[in-house]
Order: sequence, then structure tokens, then C-alpha cells
Amino acid sequence: MQIRIKLYGVFRTAANANELNLEILDREATVRSAIQRLVSREGFGNLKSLLMGSASSDPRPNALILVSGREINSLTGLDTELSENDELALLPVVHGG
Repeated sequence: MQIRIKLYGVFRTAANANELNLEILDREATVRSAIQRLVSREGFGNLKSLLMGSASSDPRPNALILVSGREINSLTGLDTELSENDELALLPVVHGG
């Protein structure tokens, strides 16, 4: 199955891409598995550390995650199922004080 990933801000810079297509297996078609597959790709610099942080495997503190325009926390979170041609958007959350 193919889904489109749109990257914004520092995620775009780390991956050196605005968007890309990601092939995932139907049985692994969740937001969690798509993100794990994305950050394991070669040549994406420090995307994994920017997205996942150092103490967690949960990207939500560092990213607003949308599936076809809907925020995943209004769906079923990281377990949100993906369908063919869905768009997964990753927007960085700004931290500071």
C-alpha cells in the first residue's frame, strides 16, 4: 500500500524532502508503523531524533500528526489505521520558554 508523507519545518530539512511516498504492508497499516518505517530509512539525517526524541518512541510530543487532514488524537492515536493513498502530515511542535 502507498501513502504520501508530507513533512514540514525541521522534519522537511532533516529528510531533505517536502513529501514522499512510502510503501507499507497492509497488515502494518497504522500511523505507528508508517512513522517507524519512515525514520528507519537511509539518508534522513537526524529525522529520528527530531521526531522521536531521545527518551521516547512516541512522536506526539514533537509533532502534530494528521491523517488526511485529521489530527490523530481525534482518531485512534498512533494506532489509527491507514488506507491506500492516505496523506500523513508531520508538523513540528515548537518548544521553548
